[in-house]
Amino acid sequence: MNILITGAAGYVANHCLWKLLPSGHSLFGLDFLKPRDTSLFQKFYVGDHGNVSFIQSIFKGERIECIIHASGVSSVTATVEDPIKYYCNDLMGTTFLLKTALEENVKKLIFLSSAQVYGNVTQFTATENTPPLPINPLGKIKLAIEQLIESLTFSKGLYAIVLRIANAIGMDPRASTFPQNEDLLSNLLLSDQMDIFGDNCSTADRTPERDFIHVNDVVQAIILSLPKLGYWKKYAVYNISSGCTHSVKDIIEAVENVTHRSINIKLQKRRNGEIERLAIDSRLAQRELDWHLQYPSLEYMIESANGWLKSHGKP
Repeated sequence: MNILITGAAGYVANHCLWKLLPSGHSLFGLDFLKPRDTSLFQKFYVGDHGNVSFIQSIFKGERIECIIHASGVSSVTATVEDPIKYYCNDLMGTTFLLKTALEENVKKLIFLSSAQVYGNVTQFTATENTPPLPINPLGKIKLAIEQLIESLTFSKGLYAIVLRIANAIGMDPRASTFPQNEDLLSNLLLSDQMDIFGDNCSTADRTPERDFIHVNDVVQAIILSLPKLGYWKKYAVYNISSGCTHSVKDIIEAVENVTHRSINIKLQKRRNGEIERLAIDSRLAQRELDWHLQYPSLEYMIESANGWLKSHGKP
């Protein structure tokens, strides 16, 4: 199958390559930036997924059959600071991408959404039936894209699987793209200092709790979703998570144990849009996709990222 991967220079998409290639798919990459290594792609395109004529030429020229839509912002802070930019880039861009895809008879889609659509999940673990209540622009943008996709599956014949992904961390040794920006683990491994944004949450140690998952487990969910497209439900949503939460302090302690160094903690004011606790249930994916965690250990997630940094000459 000819697959177009948007956001192909990014962290999750980069990990997809090593798992998808043995399946015999032809992979075409698209991103604003060209990665250092594009050898695993049939062809890599640099550009905007919302540029209709540009995208149309890719669909026509490469006979694309499926899209893995991994493009989009992952930073809560960035969307809070400049929501117009990301509503335009992500929501409007996806609208034009899907409009063009359907016009070119490309009707298979996997969308990488975010657990941020649920908002604060303080007293329970969210399932796919939990009403989404996003509290920041990132979650609202992802939810709006999901709603657009769902409507197109009923009105335009699109087949789509949405994966609501928890906080992906860790590294595969073959990958070439390390997560940057606000990634908690990346910041801890690359620095001896860490800001904690607020210690007044309604959690056990008063710091935010997140559900962390190894990036290779996310990739496995993508791979298992591909054969379902066109032969399964027209529209399906799956949570992809480890099913347990760890606080910011838990992560800091685990990094200290793995790296054998101390992290200097500085308490900062709580950020706008910050979710206190987010835990999601992935049992539906286990039942319907036959997806199961391969790397459940938080320590392994940290060790894999730390090992990758060391092998690439970083502290």
